[in-house]
Amino acid sequence: MKREIIAAALLLLLLTASLVNIAYLDRMREEIGTELHSAMELAAAGQFPAATAALDRAIERWVRAETYTHIFLRHAEVDACSDAFFEARQLLAEENAEGFPSAFDKLNYHLTSLDEMEHIRLGSIL
Repeated sequence: MKREIIAAALLLLLLTASLVNIAYLDRMREEIGTELHSAMELAAAGQFPAATAALDRAIERWVRAETYTHIFLRHAEVDACSDAFFEARQLLAEENAEGFPSAFDKLNYHLTSLDEMEHIRLGSIL
C-alpha cells in the first residue's frame, strides 16, 4: 500500500509540474504574441521604427526566457524560433515590406508549434 501511495504522489507531482510548464509557456506565448501582433500591424502601416521596437520587446521577452526554454523545450525548436525572430528583425531593419509578412508568419508558426507540442493530449500520453 505504501508503494502505491508513493507512486500516486509521484504521478501527481509530474502532472502538476507539467501543468505549471504549460501555463508558463502559454503566458510567455501570449506576451510575445501581443508584441508580434503590434509589430505586424505597425509594419503593415509602414511604421518600421515602431514595429522594430515592438519586435525588439518580443525578442527581449524570448531571450529573458532562455533559462526556461533551454531546459524544458527541444533545442531544435528553440533554435528555429530564435532564427525566425532575428530573420523578422532583419527584414524590418531593411524596411522590406514584401518580406516581413512571411517572416512574421514563420515566427508565429514556430511559436504556435512549440506551444502545441507542450500541451497534453491523449495521443501524447498513450
